[in-house]
Amino acid sequence: MKDSERSNEDILEEIQELEDKQCEAEPSEQEGLQGRIDQLKDKLIEQNIPLVKSIAGDFTHSGLDFEDLRQAGYIGLLNAVENYDLKRGTKFSTYATHLIKGEIRHQVRDNQPSVHIPQWIKRLNKKVKKAQEKIYQETGEYPGIKELAEELNIEEEGVKEVLKARDSMTYVSIDRERRESDPRPEYIDYEKIKSKHEENLPLEFKVRIADAIEKLTEVQQQVVKGIFYEDQTQEEIGEEIGTSQRQVSRIKYRVLDELESQLKDESDDEGEDAD
Repeated sequence: MKDSERSNEDILEEIQELEDKQCEAEPSEQEGLQGRIDQLKDKLIEQNIPLVKSIAGDFTHSGLDFEDLRQAGYIGLLNAVENYDLKRGTKFSTYATHLIKGEIRHQVRDNQPSVHIPQWIKRLNKKVKKAQEKIYQETGEYPGIKELAEELNIEEEGVKEVLKARDSMTYVSIDRERRESDPRPEYIDYEKIKSKHEENLPLEFKVRIADAIEKLTEVQQQVVKGIFYEDQTQEEIGEEIGTSQRQVSRIKYRVLDELESQLKDESDDEGEDAD
């Protein structure tokens, strides 16, 4: 049977079989198996693009451009293809619908400034979107995980974790009765969000630092932002938050101690897990 005549589930079953074989195959055989897996995933994405368009059309009342909604929905489809588990016993179209809607809700929510979103996720989301748009403009095709990973300088596993991080966040109150049934990842492995090629400060460390900063108080975050991101003096920051330069200095050193402690605790925990 030609791939064009196969159901989603048939294609997914072959992908699963090939991935199982790949785990036991010789290195010389793995590349060929991966090529077929990528081909099947591309086909799965292609035949479900109409689903993305259909769902995006249901959100035009949000006031956002249809193309923006469709691109967001495509990320949801990509996520579904990468994370679908046959053992769930759920039809792929049902699972994909939830993730596509979830990504479109993210797009809508991102235009509602009253909703708090961790800054590091915002930055990664923006990078994913820019990479997607750049590749689409250059090739006329939506990128897969591999293409996004290369453009973002992130390992492929890291791109998948970024997608999972998007799904772990609270959805905006649209289609409330269906929202509770949307699949949520149980765990996000931040260790997988790593730079693909060497950088002065690898992405995994940027994510760790940004995540730790998110846990600080509002005043502490303002001091960190002013000193390390906006090149402000301690006196200038003190005027903004209504305190003295000396107090700002104390906050800075206390924050550095807290961040060092948090990052050290995380490193120690990972060392124990490895043991």
